[in-house]
Amino acid sequence: MGPDPLCNPRDEPPEVEARNRKESVVSSPATMRVLNVLRHWVSKHFQDFEQDAALRSQTIAFLDDITCSPNLLPTEHRAASQLLRLLCRDDIDSGKQQLEILLTPPQTPSKESIETLSALEIAEQMTYLDHQIFLAIRSEEFLGQAWMKSDKKSRAEHIILMTKRFNDGSRLVCSEIVTRSNMAARVAAIEKWTAVADICRCLHNFNGVLQICAAFTNAAVYRLKKTWDKVPRTIKSTITKLQAVVCSDGRFRVMREALHRCDPPCIPYLGMYLTDLSFIEEGTPDFTPDGLLNFSKMRMIAHVIREIRHFQQTPYKIDHIPKVTSYLLDTSLLLDDDELYHKSLQIEPRSSRLSAPNTANV
Repeated sequence: MGPDPLCNPRDEPPEVEARNRKESVVSSPATMRVLNVLRHWVSKHFQDFEQDAALRSQTIAFLDDITCSPNLLPTEHRAASQLLRLLCRDDIDSGKQQLEILLTPPQTPSKESIETLSALEIAEQMTYLDHQIFLAIRSEEFLGQAWMKSDKKSRAEHIILMTKRFNDGSRLVCSEIVTRSNMAARVAAIEKWTAVADICRCLHNFNGVLQICAAFTNAAVYRLKKTWDKVPRTIKSTITKLQAVVCSDGRFRVMREALHRCDPPCIPYLGMYLTDLSFIEEGTPDFTPDGLLNFSKMRMIAHVIREIRHFQQTPYKIDHIPKVTSYLLDTSLLLDDDELYHKSLQIEPRSSRLSAPNTANV
């Protein structure tokens, strides 16, 4: 039987083709350009290699081939070796585990309270916790409004975690105020949390500032008229200034201006960017009328994510103090909305709006 005329005698098994293709890449003049792309990828989007073990293994195998090739320049060998060291670190898989451990609530109630800790300690550790979560957010979590989808816990895990941390932090402030049955203790708690918020502002932790300001406007706290009457005027003035910084008016105009003025490290309020992205996603089509990909929309999304990543690049120089973070993460201190309002009514009951009947004309 003669050779099949449809069969190309030059066809080779897939594994041979793959080997030849890899050898051509390793020995080509473009190797350094490939390494530069990989270096940018690893340095700017390292989370891709943390999340995808197969990607990391394939990249390591490729770099191993480069380092073993005798045909490459010393600079190319060095570049490949540096990338290998980054990808083969022992702690590459420990980041997520460390964050989970850090955010685990204490098994026993914390011995600390708003009275035993300084405002500086609380503000710094709030910032430490917020920033650890903020750093962990991957760029792809911001795509396609993933944080609003049914599978948000897997697609936008750290955005959901950041939101939960914000809500829990705000509830802690509310709880620590309304659980003080003594008027002076409530006033002192408001003063302490105001100081914490002001230090957060100085630390460029705008997320922390808004956590506390949101607690002050919570119905259970806001309605405590007698308590607020006792709060010193200087404290009220500070609260007003802080609220002006994080006010949502004009699409958070004042906060945006503050963010653009400040140098990192910084923690922006994530909800501001999520609103921006939702506006872009819902208000701009993915494709043009001609059926082409709407690059204008993609650029707008990329601009928002690039700004977020800018603030993720610089870490805070704050040491972890476990006794303080245990207090901040202690779920036994948190009251739900119904409990908060019930406590609020207990310490300051509603005043009757009905005056005593006038019996003179009866």
